Amino acid sequence: MTKEFKSADSTDRLSMLLGFQRVSDNTLDKTKVIEKGKGIYVYDSDGKEYIEATASFYVASLGYQNEELIDAIEEQYRKLPFFVSAMHRAPAKSIELADKLQELVPNKDAHIMFASTGSEANDFLMKMMRFDAVAKGTPDRKTIIGRHSSYHGGTIATASLTGAHHEEFGLPIEGFRHVSQPDYHGSRLPGETEIEYCDRLVSEFEILIEAEPEGTIAAFFAEPLSFSAGFKIPPRGYFEKIQKLLLSHEIQFVCDEVITGFGRTGSVLGSDAMDLEPDHVVMGKALTSGYFPLSAVSLGSSLYEGLEMGSEQYGVLAHAGTFSAHPVGAAAALKTLEIIERDKLVDHAKKMGCRLKEGLMPLTEHPLIGDVRTFGLGVGLDFLLRDENDLVLNNDSDERSVEMYEKLLAIGMIARPAGRSLVIAPPLIVKPEEIDDIVSRVSTVLDSMA
Repeated sequence: MTKEFKSADSTDRLSMLLGFQRVSDNTLDKTKVIEKGKGIYVYDSDGKEYIEATASFYVASLGYQNEELIDAIEEQYRKLPFFVSAMHRAPAKSIELADKLQELVPNKDAHIMFASTGSEANDFLMKMMRFDAVAKGTPDRKTIIGRHSSYHGGTIATASLTGAHHEEFGLPIEGFRHVSQPDYHGSRLPGETEIEYCDRLVSEFEILIEAEPEGTIAAFFAEPLSFSAGFKIPPRGYFEKIQKLLLSHEIQFVCDEVITGFGRTGSVLGSDAMDLEPDHVVMGKALTSGYFPLSAVSLGSSLYEGLEMGSEQYGVLAHAGTFSAHPVGAAAALKTLEIIERDKLVDHAKKMGCRLKEGLMPLTEHPLIGDVRTFGLGVGLDFLLRDENDLVLNNDSDERSVEMYEKLLAIGMIARPAGRSLVIAPPLIVKPEEIDDIVSRVSTVLDSMA
């Protein structure tokens, strides 16, 4: 394989389409062909080693080549490689995983619905909300509120719920509204306190609700903290006040934990880390450490009752996914959760997050860095600067984050530029000396840019 890649014309268009880049860059000479991985490292077709300091889009929680996980997957393939969950039939492993997830989620008396990706899981949940509304005689209750800059998926509906990249796709479709992303460093008024800023966001939210026809808003979807928006951590009191507002208007609260789930925040779920009380929870990515595509939705009891009521009325819940609740995916998830619990990786992630924080927090004094945000095993380096009067000082912060990403890539480290911030979130298994290596490379590159 390596020889084939090296002998190909470097300007040839790749046969596959890659996302989150210019389509004109879809060529071999601008594509690093990754051939293998081990631990927190991956290796390209030239044999170059990279620290995967984002767990490959925040997925590979156990890193690469976890033999125990691979063995569990192989065992399930040899026992029952595939079976559809529908029409009174389901694989034993899938039911076992649902039982396990039911124990972990914050919304009690929940039921689990499976999908293949986070996008699909969010989409399925919105579809179930519409079924529930029809069953309860409130078919107009279908408007969904998201936040600007948050990411919830790539389907038409979830891309509409996502708070960015609408214009170029002719989105959003009808039924979606958006409120501000909590971004205290970037969007506060000069001198505005966290409490004042938080109250302003809640007021904006309330104004949006009151502008909509009564009884038409179904739910608010939010990540506990938004990696895609540049690792934005809500200010103190934000979610507490938002949840009270939602409750007063009978609007469901959905925690999108596709990224924040299973150890990333230093707790099993981000909901736990932030003391949230969601009606429903969406999970994915690290659920199987990326070894198999599987996602899940924890449906709250009220919604489940609506599904039961509606299926009696219509004779069926006309929904299933061919690969949803895949038995191999379930086996991968169960083994991943077992390893995380047995090896105390949530606590380990918290400790490694503290070490990462200790190493990178001094960069708040660096002339290029305006803010360093840390939570659990994750950090966002923000290139937006403010002057002594708390006014925004620069307009090149987005370019700076991309520049740093490219320079880190050149010295063998993969980070994630997200707007004006650079996000770092290595696999949960990262070792202390590997954290130190990440810190050293970041500091070295920053100094070269100053």
